[in-house]
Amino acid sequence: MTLGLDIWNANIIGFVDNTEHKNFKNKLINKCVKIKKQIKSGGDNWISNKTYNTLQTYDLLRDKEFKKLHDWVFKQVGDYATKLKYQNNFSCSQAWFNIYNKNDYQEYHNHSLNALSAVYFLKSDSESSAKIHFRFKDNPGINEPVIHDNFNLTAYTSWYKPIPGRLLIFKADLLHCVERSEEKDFRISIAYNFDRVQNDK
Repeated sequence: MTLGLDIWNANIIGFVDNTEHKNFKNKLINKCVKIKKQIKSGGDNWISNKTYNTLQTYDLLRDKEFKKLHDWVFKQVGDYATKLKYQNNFSCSQAWFNIYNKNDYQEYHNHSLNALSAVYFLKSDSESSAKIHFRFKDNPGINEPVIHDNFNLTAYTSWYKPIPGRLLIFKADLLHCVERSEEKDFRISIAYNFDRVQNDK
């Protein structure tokens, strides 16, 4: 008899590419650049406080120019929840964008007050732009088994290239960061947080 493996409570990152990305990307990129010139950056308490973001300084959910993208993201999050058989409905509570210039980064953090999070890559060079990293286990013990970095069932960390038009979806308490940007041009991502809808299933 061969060894069997039961996998319970795995960290599952959803990913999907927007086939309409090229049709609206320039409009939304220009809008983000315009907002940056008019609205002060959020995240004053972050170590990476040079990275521009609109968290708590500009409500992207109210911006009608982003509605088509928002609607697409909300559908993908719904599909993610359905595939994982979550017994809840989810509502987006926050959306903001981040602009990374050369040497900008984002330290490890999570969104533990929320249920699900998502990141949409609006502008980047997918080959040279700063990758997003996820950490599945914090501070492994000194006597832990030596694992293979690329074996997804046991790896402590993973990363994704910021492919333009790609959306990542994950549980909000999952630690993630963005490595320091080395490219000359700027990179834009849009972040979303989702909460469980009250009085749902």
